[in-house]
Amino acid sequence: MRLSSYFCVALLAGSMPLATQAQDAALIEGTWRTAEQSELTIAPCDVGYCGYITKIVVPDHIAAAYGEDLLALEGSFTDLNNKDPALRDRPIQGLQILTLRPGPDASRFEGDIYNPQDGNVYSGTLDVLGPDNLRLQGCVLYVLCQEQEWQRVHVPEEAESGS
Repeated sequence: MRLSSYFCVALLAGSMPLATQAQDAALIEGTWRTAEQSELTIAPCDVGYCGYITKIVVPDHIAAAYGEDLLALEGSFTDLNNKDPALRDRPIQGLQILTLRPGPDASRFEGDIYNPQDGNVYSGTLDVLGPDNLRLQGCVLYVLCQEQEWQRVHVPEEAESGS
């Protein structure tokens, strides 16, 4: 989208709050690439919007730390750090890690973020920065916070139509 088009969208969004909320909700749907290059898919669910891990990319620093042990897993990662021992065998691929509801303004969503790296659930927000950009922020007690920007993954049209 050209810069001038982005400003037009921003101006229109400010003048149509009800339409904007529906548009922003639709904007979070889709597949997003994280800072570590893994991918999550956000889709409507019974509580609002849910996010699922759809592609796992192990960051270099983790691969280096675990070496041969990581290679032995052959990509079959499980939720080993979950606080509930009964859930530690569930696969990371397809795991729901986001539960979001519309927030106080049209471009913000609030909810819970599950982090499989430490097995904790955090309060968080997801802000729509534009049609292809989101910012996720997770906090412990609203004091210690971390954030990441995600980029939309664009699927070529021929892949969508199956040709």
